[in-house]
Amino acid sequence: MLPNAFLTNRQLEIWRHLTKKITKAEIGRHLGITRQAVHYAEEAIIPKVENALTHVAHANMLDIQYLDATKGVLLGYSPSTKNRVIVTFSTINGVQTWHHEHPDCGLCEWVDRCKKRLIEEATERDVELSKEIRGLPPSKLALHIFSQIIPE
Repeated sequence: MLPNAFLTNRQLEIWRHLTKKITKAEIGRHLGITRQAVHYAEEAIIPKVENALTHVAHANMLDIQYLDATKGVLLGYSPSTKNRVIVTFSTINGVQTWHHEHPDCGLCEWVDRCKKRLIEEATERDVELSKEIRGLPPSKLALHIFSQIIPE
């Protein structure tokens, strides 16, 4: 598992702010560093996140269909299972894979764990979830969350 994509704690803190809709100057003020320092940190962080996402995709033999390292998201296709798989990077969950097509979540012992992680992903990415949406099985919850992040 790649829990932090080999980012330092400071880089993880900067990454968390970069994924929000705020300027580098605002991030710098919040963290007590210059806008230029945020820029240089971003130049180091984005390739590491991209490498982590692509590493997981290759390890899982996924064909990469979409990759946005600035959002920490990759959409892949598994030829063996004929399903799309989403690989994400977040400060809370590190690198995760989400098999959001056709799994029978009712038979899985990790349903609660997946739901918790998905809700954390949505929170970190500022995706609003109604009570009704939160009640969906993980596969449908993942589809709802990531359809707002990945252009289709």
